[in-house]
Amino acid sequence: MSKIIHEKNVPSVMRDGTTLYADVYRPEREGKYPVLLQRTPYNKTFLPLTTMVLDPIAAAHQGYVVIIQDVRGRFESEGESFYAYKNEYQDGYDSVEWAASLPYSDGNVGMYGLSYKGMTQFQAAVMRPPHLKAIFPITWGTDVFMYRGGALELGLLISWSLATIGPNAVIRAKKGKEDFLPEFMQMVHAIDHIEEAGFHQLPIQDSQWLKLGDGFASFVYDILEHETRDEYHQEIGVKEKSEKINVPVFGIAGWYDLLLGQDLEHYETWNHKNNTKLMIGPWAHAGFAPQVGDLNFGLSASSLLLELKTDLTSLQLQWFDYWLKGIENGIMDEAPVKIFVMGENKWRSEQEWPLQRTVYTPYYFHSNGRANTKDGDGSLSLNLPQDDNFDSYVYDPANPVPTLGGNHLMPANYPRGPIDQQHLEAREDVLVYTSEELVEDLEVTGPVKVILYAASSAVDTDFTAKVVDVHPTGKAINIVDGIIRAKYRETNQPASLITPNEVYRYEIDLLATSNVFKKGHKLRVEISSSNFPRYDRNLNTGESGKNSKEWVSAIQRVYHSEKYPSHILLPVIP
Repeated sequence: MSKIIHEKNVPSVMRDGTTLYADVYRPEREGKYPVLLQRTPYNKTFLPLTTMVLDPIAAAHQGYVVIIQDVRGRFESEGESFYAYKNEYQDGYDSVEWAASLPYSDGNVGMYGLSYKGMTQFQAAVMRPPHLKAIFPITWGTDVFMYRGGALELGLLISWSLATIGPNAVIRAKKGKEDFLPEFMQMVHAIDHIEEAGFHQLPIQDSQWLKLGDGFASFVYDILEHETRDEYHQEIGVKEKSEKINVPVFGIAGWYDLLLGQDLEHYETWNHKNNTKLMIGPWAHAGFAPQVGDLNFGLSASSLLLELKTDLTSLQLQWFDYWLKGIENGIMDEAPVKIFVMGENKWRSEQEWPLQRTVYTPYYFHSNGRANTKDGDGSLSLNLPQDDNFDSYVYDPANPVPTLGGNHLMPANYPRGPIDQQHLEAREDVLVYTSEELVEDLEVTGPVKVILYAASSAVDTDFTAKVVDVHPTGKAINIVDGIIRAKYRETNQPASLITPNEVYRYEIDLLATSNVFKKGHKLRVEISSSNFPRYDRNLNTGESGKNSKEWVSAIQRVYHSEKYPSHILLPVIP
């Protein structure tokens, strides 16, 4: 039986003299082997994270050298305080070439990993290190642009920077100093009371935890300062640099993953190239179990038996066997796109994304002026509205609609994925439009958006939209959702306040899905003005919560008439 060597804290020196440290798993027997490299900010020795998507022991037994490296400024590696993604281009290049030069390396390097560890692959690939031969990013993201429809993804920014990056940052900055213990305990207290210390804090930039660890979270201030995808985000991000990526890519995304939008947008910049594959499952972020939220999608959605064929480690090794070892194993004969169709709970092969056979179909909002709550008179149909009606509600930033399920990354008391929405649908500030029972299955696969005609008493506000699959039991399962900030209603234009009580057209991007609304189910759309703390509250004043704490309530009107035909545009598959 083959044996494995596990070496700890193997040094690699970057071009500026900074030393990064890695753990190495490799076969004991003599020889040279291809290398699989993962670059992580989450501690290379924390096995639940480093082994989540690929088992390094199994890979070493299959004839690979697996290297898991702490990125600059994290855990064992040297470097000044960590700054999200900033140093990963050059460090990625240098680390790939270092890995290729090791005495037990055959010079062929692949990269793998999830989330942050997915984007570091693309950042290295942009630099075109000669020995990088293939990558396997999983829910990778493309930058630190934490805004959607103009709204700050507050839950992600606070949870990730405070709870994930914060503790080690304080330890590195303060260990051995007199103020280490009090600062570390302040960090712990902020994490334990993240609602008050982070989510509800106004102004956001005055949060006390941001000042800990010698101001470890300077990148948070920069993210707060850059609300549009300007040069700051473009410099850090990889989307605009996609044409430089020339290695084979196998990407995995999730319908309920917080990075889905970035992943699909990025995929469409490189999917015309050969040697790329995309797989989208029903998962939330960093979870590959059949049970997601309130639903069980079956064993074929498990990372232990994907498509009822293979496990996630084996799938990656099949990819790397082809590109790093030259083994003809049939992986390139498979379809370039594989999607998990929820509702049917089956995998399906496709030749492109989005699907060419899509029929984009509008479902229009209707009511007699009382669509508030699921017991109101809001309806949804293929017929254009004829009456001159609108629905209204009051959006109060002091009592926002809470986050319930969906594509987010927040503490466990905020469940992710598909969750029954009936509790929220009892609120007066949620408009609910529901179709008749479906007489046949309706497949919706592709990008989804809502065209909303609305007015507000405020100079700035938010509108949210959510698509819900209503089961015969009454259970209301969220499928996709989105948000638009009024002052950012014009894409790629400067912020522009609205005139109170004037009707504007809003386009709300709900990302994408693949779901079959089954016969006997109902299709539902919810409209409101908040999804907190996933997104920051709009204060309705035109000021940002980053530097203001004053708010006013807003009276919102949603119109549905021949002149203002509010609707959802669904990608229906015939």
